[in-house]
Amino acid sequence: MTSSDSDLFMSQMDGVTQLKHDKVTQTRSNISKDLSTFKQRQWQKSFEALTSQLTINDNIEFIQPDDLLSYKKDGVQSGVFKNLRLAKYDIEAQLDLTGVRLEIARKTLIQGLFDCHKKNTRVILIKHGKGEEGARKAVLKSHLNAWLPQFDFVLAYHSAQTHHGGYRACYVLLSKNGQAKLHNKELHTKK
Repeated sequence: MTSSDSDLFMSQMDGVTQLKHDKVTQTRSNISKDLSTFKQRQWQKSFEALTSQLTINDNIEFIQPDDLLSYKKDGVQSGVFKNLRLAKYDIEAQLDLTGVRLEIARKTLIQGLFDCHKKNTRVILIKHGKGEEGARKAVLKSHLNAWLPQFDFVLAYHSAQTHHGGYRACYVLLSKNGQAKLHNKELHTKK
C-alpha cells in the first residue's frame, strides 16, 4: 500500500467509530429453545409418518385370540426381554384400547406411545382385549401385533401375565428418549 492509498483509505474511514464488541453471544436459553423447536419438529415428522404408515387392512397376519404376542428388536438383551415377559419391571403407564373402534385405537396408540416416550416412560401395559372366539376375530390384537414393531422406540413387547390381563394385554418396553440418553451419557462419561 502506497502513501496515497493509505491517505485515501484514512479519508474514507473518517467518521467511522469502532464497535464496542464484535462477538455474537447466544444465551443458553436461546440454544435450548432452538433445540426444543428442532426436537418438536422431529417428533411431529415421526408422528405424521407413523400415522400414515400404520394402516388398517386385511393384509396383516391375523392371529387367534389365545395367541401369544411376542417381539424383541435385535440388540435387546435376553435377560431384559425375560424380565419384561415375567413382569419384573414396574408398569409406569397403561393404555386401554379394549372395545375401541380400530381407527380410534390406532390414533390412541400413536398418541399414547409418543407421549410416554417423551416423558421417558419405559414400560407400558396395553390392554387390547382378546377378540371373539373363532377365525380372524382378534382384529385389534392382530393389528397391534403388526403396528408395534413399526415404532422406532418400541424395543420389545410380550403378552401380559394372568394378573395383568393375560392374552388380553401386553407389556411394551420403550427405549430411552434422547434427553434421557444424553443424561445417562453425561453420568457415565469419565471426566
